[in-house]
Amino acid sequence: MRYTVRLNVDELMKAAIDKNLSTDTELAAAIGVSTTQVWRAKLPVNHPKHNSPGVAFIAGVMAVFGGPFDRFFFLQEVIRERIT
Repeated sequence: MRYTVRLNVDELMKAAIDKNLSTDTELAAAIGVSTTQVWRAKLPVNHPKHNSPGVAFIAGVMAVFGGPFDRFFFLQEVIRERIT
């Protein structure tokens, strides 16, 4: 089995509001990633432009908002279809 880290968008946005970060641009600057990275991580998983949060994104969120990790992120099994 393979897993990927997913973003809990609702919790991230609550924490951002608590820190008076009202736009994706402000949030991105605070956590040290691009606005595009924030936008893509917040998209639904089935959206073709969705990206799971990377190491810099995760580290930035944890540095700015603190933990616990599972407040902002969760693991999801990656299901791959077999190609025959």
